[in-house]
Amino acid sequence: MNEHSDAVRADTQMLEPRADVLQGADAMERLRASEERFRAFVTASFDVVYCMSPDWSEMRYLQGKDFIADTMTPSQRWLTKYVPPDDQPQVLAAVSRAIAAKSVFELEHRVIRVDGTLGWAHSRAVPMLAGDGTVLEWFGAARDITEQKLAEQALRKSEERLRSAVEVGRLGLWDWNVTTGEVYWSDEHFRMEGYDVGEVAPSYEAWTARLHPEDRAETEAALRRAMDLREDYAREFRVIHPNRSVRWLYGRGRFFYDEAGRATRMTGAMIDVTERREWEERQTVLVAELQHRTRNLLGVVRSMADKTARASADLTDFRARFRDRLDTLSRVQGLLSRLKEHDRVTFDDLIRSELSAVAGTSERVRLGGPAGVRLRSSTVQMLAMAIHELATNAVKYGALAQPSGRLAVVWSLERAGAGQRPWLHIEWRESGVDMPPPGVVPGGTGQGRELIELALPYQLSARTSYKFAPGGVSCTISIPVSLATLELEGHA
Repeated sequence: MNEHSDAVRADTQMLEPRADVLQGADAMERLRASEERFRAFVTASFDVVYCMSPDWSEMRYLQGKDFIADTMTPSQRWLTKYVPPDDQPQVLAAVSRAIAAKSVFELEHRVIRVDGTLGWAHSRAVPMLAGDGTVLEWFGAARDITEQKLAEQALRKSEERLRSAVEVGRLGLWDWNVTTGEVYWSDEHFRMEGYDVGEVAPSYEAWTARLHPEDRAETEAALRRAMDLREDYAREFRVIHPNRSVRWLYGRGRFFYDEAGRATRMTGAMIDVTERREWEERQTVLVAELQHRTRNLLGVVRSMADKTARASADLTDFRARFRDRLDTLSRVQGLLSRLKEHDRVTFDDLIRSELSAVAGTSERVRLGGPAGVRLRSSTVQMLAMAIHELATNAVKYGALAQPSGRLAVVWSLERAGAGQRPWLHIEWRESGVDMPPPGVVPGGTGQGRELIELALPYQLSARTSYKFAPGGVSCTISIPVSLATLELEGHA
């Protein structure tokens, strides 16, 4: 019981001489003397005092002490006057138990205060017994515990908010009694360490048992350093769960000290930062890859500028050629940037993108081959430049420049070599082109042909051929592709 309960019990114990069995000739005299003591007690007490009939149907007297309204004449409406409707069943049940047992009535319940608002009272009443054991009446006292109840409610709400925040934020809490070694862990703390809730008794040793061997010494040293220097403890460390999975945790705590300067307690919280650490590692890889690609791209642009300058008649010609090739690079980078992790550009996407950009849509172009042939990222850029050169020449001089011209691009997957490595075979066939007389080199063949016959074999290990057939250009390109494309052979 709290201090209010003890005070009410002391008050009612002052009345208990009236509970002596009333017998003999001096019964009435002792009763009058008791009533005088009761009146003196009422005057001196800070508590509400009251008197009830044997069956509690009637309140004979109540002095409310400005907490609840007084009742100076007997009343049978005491229940509705003092007790709110929702609490009445609870009060009546406690009264019934006390009457049945002829024992002390004691209950904490809400009451209607003098100003009409609700408060809380701790009430206790004792029965006054006659010589034959029947109850003559009940005397009781009640104390205002409204502030205590409001404080308890505020504490519960605060605890509920904290518990909700801990659960939503997935915080693992700890409270370590450094002196005794006793440790408290929240449920989430158990789970973060790889324990079922309650599986082990929380302890310093249970915590260190889960630390990654490579992190244990430094993590414990950081804890001791924070304790010795009276600094906040803050540390990221790894733990190993029973299934051998590794999790990254971030712990932050503070020590408390006694008057002698000895650490007596430490409290703190942890969060799981595994996802953040993995994201940071991926970011590091991505930045490194981006830097690598940027350097390569700048090298390609520099080489492309040099070769375009050598093949251009003047600055105007250079500007047009160079802009077209930059546009091709831009389209390739667009395809690469839209890829998800571990995804690849497919050849059918690449050929359609480049032909659409250079030649638009034309009924004179036929494409055929398996869909979804995945290209290595290192292959895409160079292959796109080769297709661009072929398409540009076809639009300016070849199959797409003459009304009777036709273009067919077909591709297939095949295994080749001792290791049965998959190869992508591409055939570019123009037909219906009015070619120049023998001995005359068709226009637009320099840089594109150099790229196909020299650069592709050198950089992509490709096998290529470039010929002028009677009906137009015939070009074949074979490049090794990823083993992941083997599953697509059935679509060829």
